[in-house]
Parts: sequence; structure tokens; C-alpha cells
Amino acid sequence: MSTATALLHSTDELTFIGCDDQTEIVVFQTVSTHDANRVNTTALDTITGAIICDCKAAEFGRVCWHADHALAAWLRTGAMLDVLWLTDAELARYGTKLAGMVRIYRARTGRILLADQVNLVAARAEYRRRQAAALATVPIAVASTGAAPDRALAA
Repeated sequence: MSTATALLHSTDELTFIGCDDQTEIVVFQTVSTHDANRVNTTALDTITGAIICDCKAAEFGRVCWHADHALAAWLRTGAMLDVLWLTDAELARYGTKLAGMVRIYRARTGRILLADQVNLVAARAEYRRRQAAALATVPIAVASTGAAPDRALAA
């Protein structure tokens, strides 16, 4: 996306449509600025970070503003904002509770509550984000000891 295009758009333009608790994919939509009859759909895989968009720019292999703002839009949803402040233990309990509720609803009725689905995906995404952040700090701590990594771990 060009700098000029970036200034014209924001995460507020992406409307959260829903998600899938089994694939961990969240979906946003926005009305096309070039074609009033077209609705662009952007999907974010919260596990891999992959983003797929069906807008004109993406059709031609270009990076679109939708893809640039999808992660930020997901992090600004109510479900993600609700889990950011939880401690690790609270997050684990919350996710476990939601997973159980989703499993029971699906078994009993064949479907689940949308709020539970979104909150479960948010809890899982936040858990993975924290795990990745914790793993990213480990090599830095080992490297800063000044010793070879194998000696630092043995000490």
C-alpha cells in the first residue's frame, strides 16, 4: 500500500463480521470506494497471521489497505480488548470455560452462541500472542549473558 493510500484509510473502516472457532479465522468487510455495489471481504487467520482480501488491489496481486489494517482492526474488537487486561491465569480459566461452553452447545444444539465463539477466538489469540512474546525474550536473555548459549543454559 502506498503512503498516500495509507493516509486515506483507517481500521475504523473495517467492520467485524464474525469468526470461526475451529479455523480461528476472523472476517471483516468494507464497502468499496471504487464500486458502491461491491463489498470487500478481508479474512485474518489468527493462528498464522495470513490475510486474504478479495478487493481489486488483491485481485491484481498488490497489497491492499484492508490487509494492512486487518490485524489492528482485530486487536480493537471488544472481544480482544476484554482479554488484554486478564492475567495469564485468568486468561487460561476464561478460555477453558469458553471452550467447554462451546463444546456443550455444539453437542446439544448443533450450533454455538456468536458471543462465545468470538470470545473464545479472542482468548486463544491473546494466549498465542503472549506465548510468542515470552518465547521472543528467551534468546535475548541467553545472548546477553556473554557466554556461549550452551554454557549459559548449563549455569
